[in-house]
Amino acid sequence: MRRMTLEQLSESIDRKKAELGYSGTGYVARNSGKYRTKSKRDLLRNIAEAAAARGEKPKFDANY
Repeated sequence: MRRMTLEQLSESIDRKKAELGYSGTGYVARNSGKYRTKSKRDLLRNIAEAAAARGEKPKFDANY
C-alpha cells in the first residue's frame, strides 16, 4: 500500500486536473447528472437557491 500526505495527494490531483485541461475550481465536473436520484437533484437545487438568497454563488457547479 502506498502512503502519501495530504499535500502530496493535493499535488497529484492538481497535476491530473492540468493533464485534463482543467485549472482552478472554475470547471463543471464531467458528470452529467443523468442518473441522479430526485432527492439528490432537489438537494443540489436547494443548495444553489440558498446560496443565491444570500447573494453568493454555490461552492460548486452542479448539473441537476
